[in-house]
Amino acid sequence: MIFNCEIDNLRTLKRGSKLTLTLDEKNTKILLSSIVNFTDKPLQVNLGIDAAEQLERLKQISQEQRRKIYAIYKDIEDYTGQDHESVKEETKLGFIQVTKYEYFSLSNCSKELATDYIEYLLMLCFRMGVPLSENPADGLDDIERYIRLTIKNEVCALCGKPGEVHHWDAIGMGRDRKKYDDSEHRKICLCRGHHSEAETIGRDTFADKYHVYGVLVA
Repeated sequence: MIFNCEIDNLRTLKRGSKLTLTLDEKNTKILLSSIVNFTDKPLQVNLGIDAAEQLERLKQISQEQRRKIYAIYKDIEDYTGQDHESVKEETKLGFIQVTKYEYFSLSNCSKELATDYIEYLLMLCFRMGVPLSENPADGLDDIERYIRLTIKNEVCALCGKPGEVHHWDAIGMGRDRKKYDDSEHRKICLCRGHHSEAETIGRDTFADKYHVYGVLVA
């Protein structure tokens, strides 16, 4: 028997792995009626993957990107009191006006568009002062690009509050920071609270905890 299906989950067990496949209702009934007498017997399964289809899927918005977008929607809703559909529609239209994109759906838009839209939503939250319920960097593909944006907008890379640019790489004592060329030193923008935490627990521990790091900027 040959069925079209999707891989729903893959788990590594102590002995081997567990692969869960998803079938539509019609094929499920056919499969169950065919193997009802063999449920306790080993089966031989051949898995074939449509390379072209999978490549196309990889170009589409990821589940993590979609989850990130809806989390930001919720933060905006809680802060402004707007309903979900209003936030979704208004931010989409605002994004379209300042970019090259046309109207899109979060069910099948491109990964590139989703990346730019998340960036737009985060910058919108930073400008409006919307408190974010999770680390803005979580779930982003291009962390360095995001950190550069927070430095440019002078907001904390972890919470979106007003922040200051701090040197990730120590300059050293006794240097005149106004005259010293720090272009070869990595930087990050942090609020006072997160900067104090970074100094308390150390740069490496801080990076492991929050998955951020300094970047080179002029």
